[in-house]
Amino acid sequence: MRMLAEKTKRTIYTEAMEIFEHAADLIGLDPRVRLELEEPDYEHIFYVTVKLRERLVPLPKEEQKRYADLPESVVTEGLEPLADGRFIIRGKALLRSNVTVRDGVIRLAGNGLYRLEPAQVRRFKAYRVQHNQARGPYKGGVRYHKEVSLDLFKSLAAEMTWKTAIADIPFGGAKGGIKIDPRHYSKEELERITLRYMYRLKDLVGPHRDIPAPDVGTNPEVMGWMFRQYSDGERERHNLRGVVTGKDVRIGGSEGRVKATGQGLAYCVEDWYADRKQTVAGQTFILQGYGNVGSNAAEILCSMGAKLVAVNDADGTIYNPQGIDPVRLTAYVYGNPKNINKSIAGYPEAEAISKKAFWETQADFAVPAALGGEINADIAEHLKVKLVAEGANGPTTPDADEVLQARKIELIPDIIANSGGVTVSYYEWLQNQRMEHWTEVEVNDRLQRAIKTNWRIIRDIAKNQPRHNADYDSRRYCVGREVDTRTAAMVLALKRIEAHYQLEGFSQ
Repeated sequence: MRMLAEKTKRTIYTEAMEIFEHAADLIGLDPRVRLELEEPDYEHIFYVTVKLRERLVPLPKEEQKRYADLPESVVTEGLEPLADGRFIIRGKALLRSNVTVRDGVIRLAGNGLYRLEPAQVRRFKAYRVQHNQARGPYKGGVRYHKEVSLDLFKSLAAEMTWKTAIADIPFGGAKGGIKIDPRHYSKEELERITLRYMYRLKDLVGPHRDIPAPDVGTNPEVMGWMFRQYSDGERERHNLRGVVTGKDVRIGGSEGRVKATGQGLAYCVEDWYADRKQTVAGQTFILQGYGNVGSNAAEILCSMGAKLVAVNDADGTIYNPQGIDPVRLTAYVYGNPKNINKSIAGYPEAEAISKKAFWETQADFAVPAALGGEINADIAEHLKVKLVAEGANGPTTPDADEVLQARKIELIPDIIANSGGVTVSYYEWLQNQRMEHWTEVEVNDRLQRAIKTNWRIIRDIAKNQPRHNADYDSRRYCVGREVDTRTAAMVLALKRIEAHYQLEGFSQ
């Protein structure tokens, strides 16, 4: 009996690996290769400690009566609002203002009562899981989120192994990050936390060893901090730019990288409709998650003529049957300094609806682009779409997969649908190695060919239609019978990984 089958407790990782086990059985994966892939090569857990800034913390209601007579203090500058209702105190902001403080409590004009919280040292739990490097250096994002865990990162690192194989780029799989809600810390504090994280990672990563990238809660600016920490003081620091991808284009990033994941998803959706002699134009869709992936996918799909009718994020849900303009929504979410949570909630050009109503909205396709496990069996039973294109990692549970298949709702699985990000990360890494800079047109041309070619191979595997043409050869991957698209994608990944072990053998 195999190791995973022996486990009695179902975890995020074991659930995610069920599709691996199914595909491995289907193709008769070499037992030793199977063991190599069933668990990560390395699991790193460590802590980073950082001294935080002074804060103003909202005073609990039960203490407010004692300070009913405390006069208001006007502080015109030096306070940075956070999403948790606190304020970071910059420099000597309170000393420069005309303030009244009693027992460490201050009443901010127009805001209420706050207690001064002195600067303190905090410890944050951090991770880096390196799953497999048979095909090349470990590769995977850095996630800053309050609900991360070793089990989650094991699942995400394994998915990166499958994703890089499907994208047919010479990388393996990894994932990591910090257990933190980045919205509750200032930019300066996040920089300190990031620098300390990379300081601890320095012996584990490198341009030919493990290459981090942005993920949930991180962005090009964070990657710039990581590069600086890794390369500072090194003799040939510019040869080290490939240690992270997803950087700003001005410091070695690639054109098209910010939009790459959403762009790749749009190419998949476009090709799904083209296979049916249709176009994206005129199709309606619902979108969950309005971060980097969701917002860019929405803009690109709408530029193709699709209509966005409903959006859900962690703080709210909006609906407009006439269509939601993603350009205007993006300006509302990211261009409004008062929108501290960076949320779609309150968007004036759409009505607020419940999350339940969102999943039951009539549309042609759905794009889950938030976190994992969002579409469960119950939601799958009530979806009113023909297609689910997965922008997030693992947004659909195995039970939901069965429901979608029974209801004949088609699926573009995450390991191809959102592989545009890692594909363009590879292009960025290549440009760094060569000291080149490609145009966005060149990047997108390469990306479109890669995404559509690999999606078509997956489609051939699913339909058991082995083909050989000028663009690709799917004959070696088909398994002799039809399978669902998620299984087909895993078959493609495992066959490509297995080939490396078969041809290279095992070191002793």
